Amino acid sequence: MFASQKDGLSATSLARSLEIGSYQTAWAMLHRFRSVLVRPGRERLAGVVEVDETYIGGVEPGLRGGRAKGKKSLVVIAVERRDPKGFGRCRMVPIPDFSADTLRRFLLDHVEEGSRVITDGLQSYRPATKGDYVHERHVVPREEADSLLPGVHRV
Repeated sequence: MFASQKDGLSATSLARSLEIGSYQTAWAMLHRFRSVLVRPGRERLAGVVEVDETYIGGVEPGLRGGRAKGKKSLVVIAVERRDPKGFGRCRMVPIPDFSADTLRRFLLDHVEEGSRVITDGLQSYRPATKGDYVHERHVVPREEADSLLPGVHRV
């Protein structure tokens, strides 16, 4: 169930399927399953890598602008591009802010030096990639962002 569900597995579904009486027990089991999927010491992403950041969380009334945080979590996403088309591995990590230092730490931890990093126009990526990555920066209107970074936007 855990590996075959298209949209993932909820603790409620797991509890119902395994006839577990407690949501908390099912949640703890699911949390343990997910934690073993991350392999410590795994290889970093390499080649052509799309990188972008987003807020994850629902729509919150009263917030203005695309970068208004509210209760949402800020997450940076990196996805390998595969030739001739397609995508490889990806990484998603919650980050505290959009600063160059934070983005640089993410890149150094998850993307091989020398890789070509494709980003949007966020200024913080310039110093974050300087010296270690081939940075390809694109400034496009929001409506065209899906075509620039299709892997990241799909994830």
